[in-house]
Amino acid sequence: MAKESDISTKRQLSGMRGVFLVAAELARQGFTVSLTSRSAKGADLLVTDHACSHAYSVEVKTNGAPANFWLLNKGAQSISSPSHYYVLVNLDEDLNAVEY
Repeated sequence: MAKESDISTKRQLSGMRGVFLVAAELARQGFTVSLTSRSAKGADLLVTDHACSHAYSVEVKTNGAPANFWLLNKGAQSISSPSHYYVLVNLDEDLNAVEY
């Protein structure tokens, strides 16, 4: 049986991997992307278009194995903005596939 600290570390690493994969995909699509501090409330990424005429905040939720649900924190319902987005990520256990 896995230790609780091992499970917590695995979840944290999966979450970080999801954030970096989303940042890379947005950059590939031509956006400028900046990671926020891990303590930033509600946003993992700050994103602008090439002309800096539109800015977005992005929160990434990652599952370490394919699933059909994502856990959000209690404050998620209170964050409302037309420029705030969620990206939901499924990672395959073998680290070969990503589903956005």
